Amino acid sequence: MEVEQAMACIGDRRGPVWHGRLVRRWKGSFSSVEFDWGWAMRREEEKGDVLGFYHTHPGGLERPSARDVRTMQAWSSCFGKPLLCIIRCDKGLTAFVFRGDRSEPVQLGTVELFPRNVIVAVE
Repeated sequence: MEVEQAMACIGDRRGPVWHGRLVRRWKGSFSSVEFDWGWAMRREEEKGDVLGFYHTHPGGLERPSARDVRTMQAWSSCFGKPLLCIIRCDKGLTAFVFRGDRSEPVQLGTVELFPRNVIVAVE
């Protein structure tokens, strides 16, 4: 059984282009990842550069799960800004934008992971 992984994505957004870097790797069980939410809060309060979160769905969905939707809606509402939910599954990499606590995920047209954990996504 593969272990699910998660990372924070920090960087900036210019219009429809999101440019970030994945940082702070966390590992979890097949169905969940515990991560340092305190770090994410501090980072956003101090730098304001949290773009979202990356995680894997080993052998699973290429879309956000129901838990992912609830979690991303809460983070987006808490931070008061749109956030990315980036998912790596067997079929590849996908990214979705969340815009608040009632928003439905909107899939982005393009997302690429480059060396050194650089992420570029385009709406």
